[in-house]
Amino acid sequence: MAWINMAMAKPIAEALLEASAALGNKPDHRRDAALLLGHVTGLSRRDIIAHPEAKICNAHLAQLQAMIERRQAGHPMAYLIGTQAFWDLDFKVTPDTLIPRPETELLIEIILSQDDTAPKTVMDLGTGSGVIAVTLAAARPDWSVIATDASIKALRIAQQNGAGLTNLDFVAGHWLTCFGGVVADIIVANPPYIDPLDSHLAALVFEPQSALVAQDNGYADLKTIIHQSTPLLAKNGYLLLEHGYNQQDAVLHEMRLAGYAPTAYCDLAGNPRAVMGHRKETL
Repeated sequence: MAWINMAMAKPIAEALLEASAALGNKPDHRRDAALLLGHVTGLSRRDIIAHPEAKICNAHLAQLQAMIERRQAGHPMAYLIGTQAFWDLDFKVTPDTLIPRPETELLIEIILSQDDTAPKTVMDLGTGSGVIAVTLAAARPDWSVIATDASIKALRIAQQNGAGLTNLDFVAGHWLTCFGGVVADIIVANPPYIDPLDSHLAALVFEPQSALVAQDNGYADLKTIIHQSTPLLAKNGYLLLEHGYNQQDAVLHEMRLAGYAPTAYCDLAGNPRAVMGHRKETL
């Protein structure tokens, strides 16, 4: 149903007001309306605020209406505008990639806060849009970062996000099966960890389920990575995994079974979110 009269071009302020009203049931409807308006017109937020009287053409109004209708239907903003902020960068995202979450920034914080700043080799498993690998490669130009994903479509998006970084390579493959004799100082992953029966999946229908769901009550991929990783870690290297809010005890247990000395971390909301397992030199 049309919410906007497209008989003639109209001022930015009027279109923005109508778009915001149409998204009134969304928590951030004003912000979303401004982002969608900027996306279809190419105008920056500053331009939108500074020139409320400027007219928007009918073609852009039609595009904006289509975007509003998709947002009303539940499509994530990141997929509508094609980008998502992560750490201090903006990343291209598509329905072939998981939308980066603020919680995953904890992995970056943990890695970059380590005292040892010597050059490292890092493996990022299941890279998706590449946020972990690209962020680390950009922050540490003297590190060598290798990112892998089983999804060729996701890997192509990650390659676009990592364009221009000479210390970043991409490999197609499932978890650690594609690395051959490569040994890493750091292995990091945000694997699928949601139980297939978890009720939260109903709110994530637009995202690739293969990047979200794991068998064995959500533990299958976590366990695979933990037990495949030890031969590929350098002495005193470490494995860092993101996990679900209710999975930390099980991940700690699995890490110890594999011979790791694990440390648990919580996210900014206070929820258990990550475990780092150090490989002891005696392994």
